[in-house]
Amino acid sequence: MSSAPRSRLVAPFAAALVLASLTACSGSATAETESTDATRAVQTAYGEVEVPAEPQRVVAVSYDTPWQLAAVGVTPVAMQDYSAYADSFTADQQELISSVDTVGAFFDLNIEAVLAAEPDLIVGDVLEIDEATFEELSKIAPTAIFEGEYRGDWRAIGGSVADAVNEGDAFESAEEAYDEDLARVKEEYADVLARPWAAIGDGDVEGGFSVLYPGGSVGALFFDDLGAALAPSIPAEDGDKGWSYVSPELTTSVLGGAEIIVTGADPQGELSESLAGTVETPLFTDLPAARSGSVYGIWSSVTDYGTALAWLDSVEETVLVPESAS
Repeated sequence: MSSAPRSRLVAPFAAALVLASLTACSGSATAETESTDATRAVQTAYGEVEVPAEPQRVVAVSYDTPWQLAAVGVTPVAMQDYSAYADSFTADQQELISSVDTVGAFFDLNIEAVLAAEPDLIVGDVLEIDEATFEELSKIAPTAIFEGEYRGDWRAIGGSVADAVNEGDAFESAEEAYDEDLARVKEEYADVLARPWAAIGDGDVEGGFSVLYPGGSVGALFFDDLGAALAPSIPAEDGDKGWSYVSPELTTSVLGGAEIIVTGADPQGELSESLAGTVETPLFTDLPAARSGSVYGIWSSVTDYGTALAWLDSVEETVLVPESAS
């Protein structure tokens, strides 16, 4: 008997399998393309922008942006060169900046480097990215630039950055974790927080310092979030910068009413050369807070809820625990 009939049956069956396979592959490719090409609208400082629904290659073009992206699980493919500031970063932050391509430095963006990174989304804030730069970046890829109520307003800007990369849920989860721990700390150490505090940073002259107010990013952490009482000797803020320089001769009148003084510091708690000199001046060492050993260096470079939790842990361990025991 001839085997031709069997061959004629197998051939159509094989062809059907191939066709089904091709159809499945085509459907998968189409779905993947549709997913990749899908966009969503976000409101930015420069108007509404259509961004990828699932961005794959995000470039961070502002100083705080990489940490805000990393906090919601997104690693940028390129960011600024932070080598000049590496000592001011935590170990986790240093690990991130050591493994990513760079696109210029703070206030020195390299547009060609951004183009070379082949982004499908560019993210930053208005402090460094003006509208003209935004227009140039938008020629490369969808560009989402955000602003807050003040410089370093990491809550507003961080939330917008998270939304731009479609990670709003991750941002909200981090916010809830911070708020929960903050509430615990405020309740547990209410007596310490009710005492008069001052927060200071680097000054503009030898022996001087800057007073930090609730309207600035660092002052807001201590006096708004934590709810520490501002020392009555601190003068009213002149302007809305969130900080004010103080001359050395005014040390006693400005800081004399503070029982607790917190100063800026690096992640290891080391003061800058300027502040280290200030806290050793005779006027400063004669302050009530200095005489009682209540001057503390605290790393406060908060950019997102992850670093906010790290800051809160540091304040609790470094300041609140010893002060509550004294």
